[in-house]
Amino acid sequence: MDNQPNNNQEQEVDLVPVFVWISNGFKNLFKAIGSFFIGIAHFFVLTLIFIKSHVILLGIFFLLGGGLGNYLSRESKKTFTAQLRVQPNFQSASQLISNLEYYNSLVYQEDFLNLAKELGISASEAEKLKSFGIKPDFSDTELLMEYDTFARSSDTMALENFTFEGFKAAKRVIDYEYYTVQISGTDKKALGKAATYAIQVEDNPVIKGLRLSSIETNTFNITSLEYQLTEIDSLFNAYQMAIKSTDSQSQASTNVYMGDQRNSNAYNDLFNQKASTLDKLKEEREDKYSFDNTVNISSYFVKQGTIEKQYLTMKGAFIFFGLGLLIALMPIVLRFLKSYKI
Repeated sequence: MDNQPNNNQEQEVDLVPVFVWISNGFKNLFKAIGSFFIGIAHFFVLTLIFIKSHVILLGIFFLLGGGLGNYLSRESKKTFTAQLRVQPNFQSASQLISNLEYYNSLVYQEDFLNLAKELGISASEAEKLKSFGIKPDFSDTELLMEYDTFARSSDTMALENFTFEGFKAAKRVIDYEYYTVQISGTDKKALGKAATYAIQVEDNPVIKGLRLSSIETNTFNITSLEYQLTEIDSLFNAYQMAIKSTDSQSQASTNVYMGDQRNSNAYNDLFNQKASTLDKLKEEREDKYSFDNTVNISSYFVKQGTIEKQYLTMKGAFIFFGLGLLIALMPIVLRFLKSYKI
């Protein structure tokens, strides 16, 4: 019993180094944080001193960059850009992309005779074309609809490890439904002529076969859906005639048909089936008219200058400012390398 207070005192004494270690840890932590912010402030001050020492050089480069960017911005307004949103049919996207890349290479090689021959314009008009470009045009909503169609036609087990994000990542450049084509030139009239020819794709054996197959399938689907509508209407008429016959026997005193509330579910099913069939028929008819062209144009407009804002003046100013910083830093780097001991 006499030794118990001594044991408690020894335990309290043993805890003292732990609290000292924790206190020192907090001190070192706050010291490190303070040193970090002091280092940032010191670097900021050194940067201001460096800029002050070379303010003339940096100012000249900044103004040169801004002036060059402003010049390029004005020059871009002298050009016209045609933007088309197109829908390639019959797996013709790869051929469309190849055609536009070929036209762009002809512009780069200044082979305007062949370019004019390909686009059905004169050589002088072809010389006024500057570039051809194409990129996929899509939204997550459109891709989600494609994924839904894909999921409905696939095995459930196969979809367990194939998510929507995986579906997006797996798509190739030639797998999208819509594309944006951009063609630029210095003459609006020549650009308008070339734009419609540039997105045309001639039928090769594969495209021709897919076109004929799609048209035959579409014709069969339309005939089948129209037959289904006829059958549904016949069911409506037969159903109503049967109910009227039953009501005329049970209610001989009136000729007004009030309907049978017990059979409302059957009516709803028929109405829903007919509405669904009409929607499918509408889609098939839209597809029928889209098969006339290998590449359909969804939207088309021509704008003076570039489509997207490029902020050339600001970009040029900051790029040249960075170049001025590199030139000003070169003497410091060289002195450091000379004094560095290996």
